[in-house]
Amino acid sequence: MNRKQKTCLLVSITAIVVMGLFPPWVIQTREINRCGSRVEYKYTTEPGPYSWIGTPPFARLWMWSIYKLKVYKFEDSEPPKNVRPRFIDLYRLGLQYFVVAVVTAGLIITLRDRKTG
Repeated sequence: MNRKQKTCLLVSITAIVVMGLFPPWVIQTREINRCGSRVEYKYTTEPGPYSWIGTPPFARLWMWSIYKLKVYKFEDSEPPKNVRPRFIDLYRLGLQYFVVAVVTAGLIITLRDRKTG
């Protein structure tokens, strides 16, 4: 393995570690439907923001949901009661890992030394 290939591999490993430390999250939204005395809850999940693995994206989620809903209540510091981070989006994270692995493999093959003979 030559110097360029080692550099490519080191950069790729660093990218994978950073992606693992700041993974994508899935957020869950709860809608409340009241039909007389009956209350129904409808839960929907959607891709959320990236955040540190140890702390779900509460503060960023609040700003993101404000932007998304076009409601500009910046005096509120708590996240809304009906929106919360649910879990890490393993599908998106796995897809990111796969793309980095494929690009790294392609670069390592491309950057190999050509033997002339």
